Amino acid sequence: MNIEHGEVTIKVIDNIILVRSIGAFNEYGAQKYTNCIRDAVDDLQDKSFSILTNNLEFLGGTPEAYQELESYNVWLNQQKLIAKAMVITSSTMLDVINMLSPSRASQQTKSFNNEKDAMNWLKSLN
Repeated sequence: MNIEHGEVTIKVIDNIILVRSIGAFNEYGAQKYTNCIRDAVDDLQDKSFSILTNNLEFLGGTPEAYQELESYNVWLNQQKLIAKAMVITSSTMLDVINMLSPSRASQQTKSFNNEKDAMNWLKSLN
């Protein structure tokens, strides 16, 4: 039985972690999501990094999923994060993410409607 809801794919290009979120997440799906990124950060062996999250197919999450996202962002604020770019077309979804994960406010973040512009912005910061 699969108790995780929500799907995540992750790949790393240079020092940029590319994340694609698909579907609606419960706390177990969110934990899988955050654990995969923690592993990718560990694999970078203390190097500075950026994150590009593609949320075009993200459908939201349960309150517990957003709690997991907030504790992950608190952890992320203690890492060598340069910036986070988010590809998202729903301003409402972005407002929900920002409201339920206030620790994002101390990160350098920017939203885009396509991956190419997001990647170019992150590369310009390195």
